[in-house]
Amino acid sequence: GCVGGGAVWEVGLCGRWGCVGAGAVECPKCKVTIEKDGGCNHMVCKNVACKSEFCWVCLGPWEPHGSSWYSCNRYDEFEAKQARDAQEKSRSALQRYLFYYNRYMNHMQSLKFENKLYQSAKEKMEEMQQHNMSWIEVQFLQKAVDILCECRQTLMYTYVFAYYLQKNNQSVIFEDNQRDLEASTEKLSEYLERDITQENLADIKQKVQDKYRYCEQRRNKLLEHVHEGYDKDSWEYRTVC
Repeated sequence: GCVGGGAVWEVGLCGRWGCVGAGAVECPKCKVTIEKDGGCNHMVCKNVACKSEFCWVCLGPWEPHGSSWYSCNRYDEFEAKQARDAQEKSRSALQRYLFYYNRYMNHMQSLKFENKLYQSAKEKMEEMQQHNMSWIEVQFLQKAVDILCECRQTLMYTYVFAYYLQKNNQSVIFEDNQRDLEASTEKLSEYLERDITQENLADIKQKVQDKYRYCEQRRNKLLEHVHEGYDKDSWEYRTVC
């Protein structure tokens, strides 16, 4: 909190980021993202492992404030640049993390929704059999949902892998494979959510079969490239603090 009136809010990595405005800063010591709602500039970090005291204005230690060493009103180009650089680096790291985290969570959520497709697929398969298709002929729909869920799960973990990857030629190839799999997976998902009627039955069956076969090929291609990178020790990883 703040000694003397203001308040410091700790902001969780993902929970409250959307609420933090341009005035949010990171604790100079532990980098917890904080925001205040009062006028006092004497801040005490609420992180129990930190509890550092600092000035909200200059982000420097609070101890010199009020003494002859007080210089918060005097602009120091070197110290200001250091503070700006530290803040920008911390915020950039958070934004990068959120980029990959949000995409991981999106595929996880989609996977949960698409598990419900199994029941929907069963109903559609029964409907197809009423349109003079045999039990064998309608099994493509079950196969399509199986592959869709496999692709979602693979894509989900590609974002964890990509977060730790260092940029190089191999990571660019990986991201190209990831992009192709993601685009084809979304198209397959779209096909499976269509209502199957007598009018579009033959057309949608062919599209679904073509797309799930392509998705399966792209997924295998991506996984082969990852395994090849492990075998050849060609993956380079970032140092993540």
